[in-house]
Order: sequence, then structure tokens, then C-alpha cells
Amino acid sequence: MGNELDKELERLEITKLNEKAENAVAVAVAATATTGAIPIPFADAPLLITEQVALMATICGIYGIDVKKDGLKMLATTAIGAGGAAIVGKTLATNLLKLIPGAGTVAGGAISAGTAGVVTLAMGKAFIEVCKMVKLGKLNVEDLNSSVGASVMKEKFREQIKKNKKS
Repeated sequence: MGNELDKELERLEITKLNEKAENAVAVAVAATATTGAIPIPFADAPLLITEQVALMATICGIYGIDVKKDGLKMLATTAIGAGGAAIVGKTLATNLLKLIPGAGTVAGGAISAGTAGVVTLAMGKAFIEVCKMVKLGKLNVEDLNSSVGASVMKEKFREQIKKNKKS
């Protein structure tokens, strides 16, 4: 009986942590969409990575997981790389649009804002899945700074990108 109670308490704790993490993702999506709308070509990229790493650090804090900033940066860039040519191509195209004064700047900013939001949403949700795995003992904290963590993050990010395309 005690084992069932422990499992139920663990499930409730994870549900509570998930809700906090989902709220953090929602705030970060809004922030990165705003950053993506910056009309200056290519000025948003370093800011977006910084905001996404900050989101991952926040999620780590929520789940009580200690991961170094360099590890989070590696996971973030790995995830973006896993998005493949579609994300890189869209980012490049929108930044080139921003070079066109007037309408190009506005259109490029709007598309860039949407792309930044979608990528951040997928990254945040993927990282929540990774942190849940750590919390449930399916993945070690040390794995997050290795190729094992990078591989899991890539897989979870791709799953989230596919989910976002469907909805």
C-alpha cells in the first residue's frame, strides 16, 4: 500500500512541476517572439540562444536539477541543429527579408517572431520531457552534459516540432 501512495505522491509532484515549467515556457515563447521581431537583420540570433538557455536554466531550477550553463548551451544548440534545414532556412530567409527597407523589415520581423516562438516552444517542451526523465530516474543528471543527453534532447525536440506542425 505504501508503494502505491509513494507513486501517487511522485505523480502529483511531477504534475505540479510540469505546470510550473509549462508556465515558464509560455513566458519565454512570448519573450523570444518579441526578440525575433527585432527589425535589424541577424541581431536576434545571439539574444534568442541566451533566452532559450535561460529558459532551460529556469526549468532546471523548477525540477531541482543542477546543470552547468555550458551544458545547457550545448543542449540548446543541439536541439536547434536537430530542427534541420527547415529552421535554419526559415531563419536565414526572414533575416534576409529584414534587409529590405519597409515592408521587408515588417514581414521579416513578423515571420522571425513566429519562428522564434515555435522553436522556443518546442525546445521548452522537449527540455521538460528530458527533466521529467531525470526526475523519474530514467536519465542521469550527468547524462545531460554528454552525447547521451544531446541525443535525448534532439529526439524530444524533433517530436515537439512534429507536434507543432500538426497543430
